[in-house]
Amino acid sequence: MRVIDRYAFGNALRDVDPSQKGALALLAIILCLALDHPAVGILTLIWMLALTTWRARTPLRVFAGVLLTEGAFLSLSVAGIALSVAGGKPEAPVFAWQFGPIWVSATHESLTLAAHVLTRALGSAAALNFLILTTPLIDLIEMLRRMRLPEGLIDIMALTYRAIFVLLDSLERMTTAQDARLGYHTPRAAMRSAALIGSCLFLDAYRRSQQIQTALESRGLDGSLRVLPLDYRRDPRMWQIGVGLTLSLVLARVIA
Repeated sequence: MRVIDRYAFGNALRDVDPSQKGALALLAIILCLALDHPAVGILTLIWMLALTTWRARTPLRVFAGVLLTEGAFLSLSVAGIALSVAGGKPEAPVFAWQFGPIWVSATHESLTLAAHVLTRALGSAAALNFLILTTPLIDLIEMLRRMRLPEGLIDIMALTYRAIFVLLDSLERMTTAQDARLGYHTPRAAMRSAALIGSCLFLDAYRRSQQIQTALESRGLDGSLRVLPLDYRRDPRMWQIGVGLTLSLVLARVIA
């Protein structure tokens, strides 16, 4: 998450209006879901990859690392769609493996459906990655305020995001301290150390939440956390990219 946050603040599209970037990402997700074809999902991924690496100048390895992490979870999910477990041999399978009385197989229809789901999910994830790698949280908060989302929901999101990094720092310190005391030299010791970290981290999170509440009240919190936004610029090329994205995805669906 620190890597994502660092590039969100330091990319070439940092000062572009977040509503433009959000609208482009939302357009890509809607088209990817509505047109529903593997070619559309793959083309969406290519578009978002080009925008993130070429326009925003984010390194390819960063975008690829984030997408591959998401792709690993998606692959495990679509495996349940592609594979079928039954007590008898299936009819006309693409492949079938027998494990005692159990048959694990896949048909042409199940593989096609799994490809549809995987490509559509990867295309949508790539669009979301474009947004999070080019737009830091303070810009997203400003965009949500323009959309008139409830202030309480926005404040909870901001505090939760802040707490993630605070707790990650605490987790790293606890893990380093335990490792220095040989807390992971055996599997039994590792399990005990993990349990201690879990309990200590819970108590640390509660203590820090109380400190944050006290600090906010002492500064006269009036029910809303305010952050000064940047002076954003409107980039007309973003609208041109949106038109090109729409036309290319529709054309890919028609041809496919």
